[in-house]
Amino acid sequence: MKIQLLGGVKEIGGNKILIEHKGTKILLDFGMSFKQAGKFFSEFLQPRKSNSLIDFYEFNLLPDIKGTYREDYLRHMGKEKEDKGVDAIFLSHAHADHSQYIHFLRTDIPVYCTKATKIILQALEETGSNPFSDLITACESFLYYIKRDGGLSKIDRRKDEYVKERKFNIMETGNKIKIGSLEIEMIPVDHSLPGACGYIIYSDEGNLVYTGDIRFHGSNQELSKKFVEKSKEIKPKWLICEGTRIDENRIDSEEEVKNKISKIISEAKGLVFIEHPIRDLDRVKSIFEASKENKREFVVNLKLAYLIRELGDLCPFSLDNVKILVPIKEWGMVCKENVYFVNSSGEVVCKNGVENELIEKEYEKWEREFIFKENSITYKELVKNPSKYVVSMNLWEIKHLVDIKPKDAIWIKSSCEPFSEEMELDEERKKNWLEHFKIKEFFAHASGHASGNEIRKMVKDINPKILIPIHTEHPKMFRERRK
Repeated sequence: MKIQLLGGVKEIGGNKILIEHKGTKILLDFGMSFKQAGKFFSEFLQPRKSNSLIDFYEFNLLPDIKGTYREDYLRHMGKEKEDKGVDAIFLSHAHADHSQYIHFLRTDIPVYCTKATKIILQALEETGSNPFSDLITACESFLYYIKRDGGLSKIDRRKDEYVKERKFNIMETGNKIKIGSLEIEMIPVDHSLPGACGYIIYSDEGNLVYTGDIRFHGSNQELSKKFVEKSKEIKPKWLICEGTRIDENRIDSEEEVKNKISKIISEAKGLVFIEHPIRDLDRVKSIFEASKENKREFVVNLKLAYLIRELGDLCPFSLDNVKILVPIKEWGMVCKENVYFVNSSGEVVCKNGVENELIEKEYEKWEREFIFKENSITYKELVKNPSKYVVSMNLWEIKHLVDIKPKDAIWIKSSCEPFSEEMELDEERKKNWLEHFKIKEFFAHASGHASGNEIRKMVKDINPKILIPIHTEHPKMFRERRK
């Protein structure tokens, strides 16, 4: 068996692992490297889609694997069509550093993952604005069609026949998938978003275990313990193990985070804003329960509302259990009582009452279904009853504070500390906003990854013949595992 780490080496994230065995080739994850991308790009300086894969090759963001990438991208680069080089890809979860770059893969490569992972990727595609955010489908790029008048027009998503669905296959616990000479089994694990899993790969040369991202302190910690037990049973030859926190021995607890959030809320007089990873449903559940304990309602933004609705029974509560904050967009018609128009004489006239049609036009199609729901609110309700709510908030929505003008408000940071220069600048901007509105900040967070001692114990229990560290800046620290 040949194992190539094409990403995630001496860095946190960017996992791309190529497994080859007797002519069978599979990928384990195909994620974005934040570290490598951050060297050359930022939020406002992105690789050019017009340059297809060239920018990504130039800066070593994508490996050059023959027969792996989309035909439209290769054609735009002047390359000939290639025979398929990879038989399947297995995603451990939907975080960008494990899944973002499946955008570039050819659509006839089957994608295997859990149901929740596919739903999250679908939500990212539907609500995202990044030109590389289509993950479930792929629309032909760099292609024109002939119009009725004989001219040429760009193909876009309005041409359904040029939008291809990726071949997603939902994996169930306990089922093995046969791909060529390999058998692959999915095992759920505890991580900071739904649907995370690890994989066991069976071969006649020995068995391989891949942890994906894993922790032992969330609400689904029993899943990780069962993963370790199963991995130990199959006596693996190889263990590809994440080590994000191999250098930290602090033991986290999601239950402690929930209790701390609840205590902070209980002492708050005005609005409570809480900053958290939007797809971390474990954290969202903690916030929801802490809000209920303090007889407050949890207010979610539109993207989180969409995800909750799509997850359905996979979410610990329903969309009807929360309030949905409808933000001001464009001209802010959702919060206006009158509309002004020019009559036939050229006079500006006021009409009482804004029609729903005018409001809807200010929002994306996916957002419109949430605007007029019974449990939807605007900033005006937050101003009127500040002590009733806990509001999901982040830097990209912080501008709404100008409308709310909160008094006696607090901000709970329930997310990781900045780990890049750009994130540090964002954090500084946020603090300026909080100081401006005299909002006091509190902290309550737990990592999505196991601690160093937990990782070493896991490795010792599984006891592989060969250990392969990944998703870590400190691979040498794994050498302490047998001490």
